[in-house]
Amino acid sequence: MSNKENFEIESKKINKQEKFKAKLEKESIEARKLSIEKIQSKVITKNTPFEISESYKSIRTNIMFSLKNEENCKSLIITSANPSEGKSTNCVNLSISFAQTGSKVVIIDADMRKPRVHKYFGLKNKVGLSNILGGFSTIEDAIIKAEEYPLDVITAGHIPPNPAELLASKEMDMLIEKLSKKYDYILFDTPPINVVTDAALLSEKVSGVILMVRHKASTHDTIERAIKSLELANANIIGFVLNSVDQKVYAERYTYGMYRKKKYAYGNKYRYGGYGYGSYRYGSYGYGYGSGQAELLDIDQKKDNNKQ
Repeated sequence: MSNKENFEIESKKINKQEKFKAKLEKESIEARKLSIEKIQSKVITKNTPFEISESYKSIRTNIMFSLKNEENCKSLIITSANPSEGKSTNCVNLSISFAQTGSKVVIIDADMRKPRVHKYFGLKNKVGLSNILGGFSTIEDAIIKAEEYPLDVITAGHIPPNPAELLASKEMDMLIEKLSKKYDYILFDTPPINVVTDAALLSEKVSGVILMVRHKASTHDTIERAIKSLELANANIIGFVLNSVDQKVYAERYTYGMYRKKKYAYGNKYRYGGYGYGSYRYGSYGYGYGSGQAELLDIDQKKDNNKQ
């Protein structure tokens, strides 16, 4: 075989490899684009169905009742027991819902291991929380104004080698203190509580914690583990939000108002009632979310009724 023939064969191989590589890159770009579009489609807008928007308004109201004794800025952690239980989506939408009342709101992506908040708003994750806590950036440089929403965003920033230590640091205390002077609400999206300790470490620095529960996915055991971890950190667990409920199946079964007393019970502190977790509380109010609705729970009244 001549050198010319060898050259032609090698050239064809290289061309095939390059075409295959280009095809993979194109498919990867398209997949990422579809993934981002899917994420952004979960953000509430003026075109969001009424029952969904109303659910977030109801949850927002219940949170405000739960923190009515908190003066000035309210800071909240949105977390879950395990991954894929809706914490990031609900954190974003709750932030938007609070901002719609005219309150000054900032959402912070405190999941520095697997950042997602920036994707919901179509932002770049360049300078963020890790850069502030590491002393590489100022708060002003990291704050981004969401173009389509009346709120500010602090992305996670570069993925650090020590996210838990950063969240537990004095720099984190100083950040919350400074932001509290500027905003009415600070919402943190954190990693799942059963996976890493980040949320537990941060919980003692904020007003309260909201635990996301996914319908037909979250289990008693995983939720109990999450509760114990938060209790050990002396966290103020405000309540639970049950999401991913099939509205068609549950629409006729659930209505606004108090949870109806059901035969299901689980321990002394929390139980299934109606369609969501919600009766685990340190205070008088809790809330649930499902079938596009949310409810205010008067736990003290339930305890009185149980005694009778």
